[in-house]
Amino acid sequence: MSIESPGHSREPLLELAGVCRSFGGVEALQPTTLSVVPGEVLGLVGENGAGKSTLIRLISGVLRPDSGELRWRGNHVVLDSPRRAIDLGIATIHQELEYCGHLSVAENMMLGETWPTGWGRWIDWPALQAEARNRLQRAGCDVAVDMEFSRLTAVEKQLVAIATSLARDARLLILDEPTASLAAPDARRLIEHLKTIRDSGVAIIYVSHRLDEVLELSTRVAVLRDGEMVHLADSNELDGPGLVREMIGRSLQHVFPRTRGREDGDPESVLLRVERLGREGLFSNVSLEVRAGEVVGLAGLVGAGRSELARAIYGLYRADSGTMELLGRPWSPRSPWEALRAGLVYLPEERKRHGLVADHAVAPTLTIGIRDRLTRWGLIGRAQERARVAAMISDYDIRCSGPDQVVGTLSGGNQQKALLARWLERDPRVLLLDEPTRGVDVGAKAEIHSMIDRLAAAGHGVLLISSDLPEVVGMSDRVLVMSRGTVVAELSGELQTEREVLQAAAGLVGDVTGDVQ
Repeated sequence: MSIESPGHSREPLLELAGVCRSFGGVEALQPTTLSVVPGEVLGLVGENGAGKSTLIRLISGVLRPDSGELRWRGNHVVLDSPRRAIDLGIATIHQELEYCGHLSVAENMMLGETWPTGWGRWIDWPALQAEARNRLQRAGCDVAVDMEFSRLTAVEKQLVAIATSLARDARLLILDEPTASLAAPDARRLIEHLKTIRDSGVAIIYVSHRLDEVLELSTRVAVLRDGEMVHLADSNELDGPGLVREMIGRSLQHVFPRTRGREDGDPESVLLRVERLGREGLFSNVSLEVRAGEVVGLAGLVGAGRSELARAIYGLYRADSGTMELLGRPWSPRSPWEALRAGLVYLPEERKRHGLVADHAVAPTLTIGIRDRLTRWGLIGRAQERARVAAMISDYDIRCSGPDQVVGTLSGGNQQKALLARWLERDPRVLLLDEPTRGVDVGAKAEIHSMIDRLAAAGHGVLLISSDLPEVVGMSDRVLVMSRGTVVAELSGELQTEREVLQAAAGLVGDVTGDVQ
């Protein structure tokens, strides 16, 4: 589909004319015409599987189009490799950054380049660090160049990656979900940095599921659906609900559905109780309860100790102090397997690192959590397994070509639904969900929200860990806020707002929330 760019007089930096791409006869990107001009941010939105990744790969030289033409500064260009794209001035910064964690910031910034040398051809380390420092300063980034890269915060890693690209004379930055793993203050810092870069004349293609960021930062927004560009308009002509309708072809009436009552869970039925729990260097003096029929939100900035607390409850490591109870009994798990058998499941924050084996098929990905329920005398009944997998794919609406499709090729939302299906088939009483909708599109997010609501309505207890403030406020019956390893506030009723969650997370509990510590 061809949609002309509205109201821009500057000469295009990049133009796509009828570009398309298919895989195995399936059209991943229909013929698309689009342009990007210097100094603008083009928002690119759509559900997972809509064609965004294919479009990015075509622009960054990872894929070649089946037909159509790409033009750079008005000239026809063949992007036959990522190196060719980089040489032209096109830099892609992926959601999951690639770096050498044990090397310094300066060394990572200079990878692939000739390093300065001194007498005897030894590396001139002061000169190397000085060059890296100059590049960071030119990009408005203040990071210690001698620090080990793995020790940087998530937003610092993004800023270093952007500075590295700009130093290599990038004129077009493609940012894929840059704030997905960032807490609200860090996301705000990155957005403001990108505005400065935009104003300097660099073009940006900004891909994100966070529509508020897209509308704030972008000059124009392009919407992809099922491989087709269905809408392109100036950002000031759009709003969030309108974008959602364009993305999924329907309106989302209930972003945060609630079929259960407004009251908290049954106070007589505490499923999980944690009292003064601590582990040195991670969290301390944490107390909380999760009751049957409620969703308890756990909010806080990155590094506040939320994920570490969940892992201790699940049995991934032992706490140093405090006590726990699960279903009314003392709880001190020695392994995750013990937690599973007791009716407690944990959805990890990083599904690709801690939840999935990317090259496994859908079938074993689903059944690995219920193998003990499919065996008889130590043998798995294949017919029973196939039937169970087919039912799970249908029940949880996992969109795949079949049980043999490699799970790593599914969209982020369908990967997350596969993980949820794996554990929900055990019918757990308590669920620890760590960033359950990170990196998934609005349609899949709504499905996961609805699933969480149904679980609570059915009497399960859910501890929902989320950096998405609208999600943690909208889905939860009450919100606990962690800061520096401990719970500093419990918010409910009128106090349960995004503003007060953020202030409590920043250590400003008394200013607005009163004495809620």
